[in-house]
Amino acid sequence: MLKRPLSFDDIPLVLTVEELMPILGVGRNVAYELVRSGQIKSTHIGKHARILKPDLQRFLEDGGTGTNVSWTDAAMSATLEGDSCRAAKGGNDDAAR
Repeated sequence: MLKRPLSFDDIPLVLTVEELMPILGVGRNVAYELVRSGQIKSTHIGKHARILKPDLQRFLEDGGTGTNVSWTDAAMSATLEGDSCRAAKGGNDDAAR
């Protein structure tokens, strides 16, 4: 995990999802889900998502709620997708029990 910035001024103008994780104090799955769901607006450069500092600021000023999905919903979605993948591969599916 990357070092957490000490102030908003220390945050670069363009962030990767990996750089976003310590700023928000969330894991990889939640960070990617926030970007994928559009709660945090991103720009794609090639196949890679980039978050502009003003878009992160807008997300934080909105109370971290983004558009319409909460952080817990983003985490749950990422978890459920992982469970579905395991089930499709013949792994345990806790939801089926």
